[in-house]
Amino acid sequence: MMILYRYLFKRFMIGFLVSLVVLVSIEVFFSFTAELKYLGKGNYGMSNLLKYSILSLPKSLLIMFPYAVLIGAMLSLGSMAADMEFISMHASGISISKIIIIILLQAFLLSSFFYTIADSVVPEYTSKAEIKKNKALNKKLIFKHNGVWFKDKNSFIKINEIYSDENLKNIIMYNYSEDNTLLSIKTIKEAKYVDNNWLLKGIEETFLSTTPVSKKFSDEDITSSFIDKKLINIKTHKSESLSLFDVIKNINYLENNGLDSDVQKKIFWEKIFKPFSTIIMLFLAMPFIFGRHRSSNISKRIVLGLFIGIIFFIVTSMLPNLGMVLGFMPFINVLLPHIIFVIIGILLLNRQLDSGLR
Repeated sequence: MMILYRYLFKRFMIGFLVSLVVLVSIEVFFSFTAELKYLGKGNYGMSNLLKYSILSLPKSLLIMFPYAVLIGAMLSLGSMAADMEFISMHASGISISKIIIIILLQAFLLSSFFYTIADSVVPEYTSKAEIKKNKALNKKLIFKHNGVWFKDKNSFIKINEIYSDENLKNIIMYNYSEDNTLLSIKTIKEAKYVDNNWLLKGIEETFLSTTPVSKKFSDEDITSSFIDKKLINIKTHKSESLSLFDVIKNINYLENNGLDSDVQKKIFWEKIFKPFSTIIMLFLAMPFIFGRHRSSNISKRIVLGLFIGIIFFIVTSMLPNLGMVLGFMPFINVLLPHIIFVIIGILLLNRQLDSGLR
C-alpha cells in the first residue's frame, strides 16, 4: 500500500510543481508590468521595482498555491484516469473512494505545511515590499477627506494622512475624562515614531476643562502615550500582511479596549480554514477526474478546473463579507460557504460516479 501512496503523491507533486511554476511566473509578470506605471514617480526607480517584485514573490506563491493544487491534480490525475490506471487499481481491489481519500489527505498535509510556513514568511516580506514602495513613492497608505478615526483608551483620534505606522500627518486628538467630559482638543501637524517614542511637531492644544479656556502651542514634543501602533497596524495592514499570531494579538487588543473585533476574527478563521479551502476546491474537481469526463482532453480539464476555482474563490470571498453585514458570527460566515461547497461536491461526485467508476 505504501507503494501506492508514494506513486500517487509523486504524480500529484509533478503536476502541482509544474502548475505552480507556470502560475507564479504569470502572476509575477503581470505584477511587474502593473508596477511599471509607478516608474519614475518620486524615488521609485527600476531597482525599487525589482526589489518590490522579489519581496512580493512569497505573496504570489500564497495566492497561486490553491490553484496550482487544483490544476496540478487535474492534469496529473486526469492523465492517470485517461490511461486507465485507476481502472487497474480498481481491478486490484482498491476502491475509487479510497484513492480519493488518499489524494485529499496528501493534499491536506501539503497545504497545512505550506500555509504554516507561509504564515511566518509572507507577512514579513509583503510588509517590507509595501513599506519600501510607499517610501519611494512618498505614498499615503490611507487618505480620507473625513479622516480615519481611532479610539485609544480615553482619547478619540482623527488622522487625515497615514504614510506608515510610524509617520502620520494632520491629526486631531480629543481627550476625555473617565466620566466622558471633553478635557482638551489637540491638533498635530506631524507625528513620527522614533526610538519607541512619538515625536510630535506643530502642536496646538486647547484646554476646555480650565476657566477660562486656554491654549498651548509648541513646536515639538516627545511622548510615549500618543497612540498605540497596534491600532494603526490594524487599520493599515491587509490580511496577507498579518500572521496568525498578529491577528490573535489584534483581537485581544481590540477586545481589551472595548472595540469591535469581528473583522479580525473573520481574518483569523479565513487563515485557519485555508488548508480546508484548498482541499474542498480539489474535492470539487474529483468528479471531472473520476467521472464520465475523465476522458476529456487536457485543455478542457484546465478550463473546468479554473472555472471551479474562480466560482469557489468568488463565493468564499463574498459570503463572509455579506454575513458580516447581516451580523452573523465570523466563524459562521467563514464556515458556511465551505459546508455548501462540500455538499455540492458530494452531490456532483455521486452523480458522476454513477456513470463512471465506484
